[in-house]
Amino acid sequence: MGKKASEEVLLENFQRIQAYFREVVPEAGRYSVVYGCGVDVGLMNYAVVRTTTYKYTSYLIGYDPSALEILLLPVNVELTQHGDLVALRKAENKSVKFSRFTGEYTVKNNVLKKKYVQFSVPECISEDPDNVCILVRQDDAAKTFQTFFKNQYS
Repeated sequence: MGKKASEEVLLENFQRIQAYFREVVPEAGRYSVVYGCGVDVGLMNYAVVRTTTYKYTSYLIGYDPSALEILLLPVNVELTQHGDLVALRKAENKSVKFSRFTGEYTVKNNVLKKKYVQFSVPECISEDPDNVCILVRQDDAAKTFQTFFKNQYS
């Protein structure tokens, strides 16, 4: 098991997420920001062997309720590098859904490489032995994002 992070570290990481988003994204001031993570499971079947691969992705998620837009910024867990920013506008989505069972958000949109993205926005991640997530506490921010997603974006 990994070592648990202190409340100070969790809240400091949330502030780092906000600052990094503002640094990288143009017009970042109009977006509320949360941390999200996703797991892409790949299955391959060969004649005798079946393999499963997992790809973990960390996202800084900016959302603007007035524009009905979500920005996804893939980042590494150290917040030193980022991928291409993707804008998901409500009008361009094929479908969106939130699963109460898994706590995952799914957005299908043609601007995405795989035509969909699936992620969760946890209220708190206080330990991660595999170092695949950013340890963060974002209780109110996660609840506000969920309300936006379910009531306005869906």
